[in-house]
Amino acid sequence: MSDLLDAVDTAHGNIERLADPSSFRIATDQVMEVARQCGAQSILAASAAAERLVGALLSSCGNLVNLSSRTTEASCNVLIIDINLASGTTVAQAARRARGLGARHVQAVVLHQVTAATIQATDCGVDALTVLGRRAAARPPSTTDSGLW
Repeated sequence: MSDLLDAVDTAHGNIERLADPSSFRIATDQVMEVARQCGAQSILAASAAAERLVGALLSSCGNLVNLSSRTTEASCNVLIIDINLASGTTVAQAARRARGLGARHVQAVVLHQVTAATIQATDCGVDALTVLGRRAAARPPSTTDSGLW
């Protein structure tokens, strides 16, 4: 149970760090580089937390289009973006949506992996998965009583 709580804390902290403009800029630049490398034509947020990052990419990279606003025949190369990767569920849901809209090649990029589980691209229903950061080091166990019985 503590691993799950640690993962939730880590994920929440990752999202909060993006409130810092310099951290947000670094994340945007990293994701933009992945988009360039994979030849993405359309992008899609896998979670509500990733919407802000998608918006920044759309405003700074004129050749990218949000998948939901693009015609299906032009959406052959899609990049799914998310902040945190735990089980791969949100990325898998976005991949199904992208393929349903006509995407032929779907890749995903996530900023952080928040669990120790090894998640493969096939687990998420994508052709390629890029994880920019790994799970933060586990916090040392508390030396005080948690109050739980």
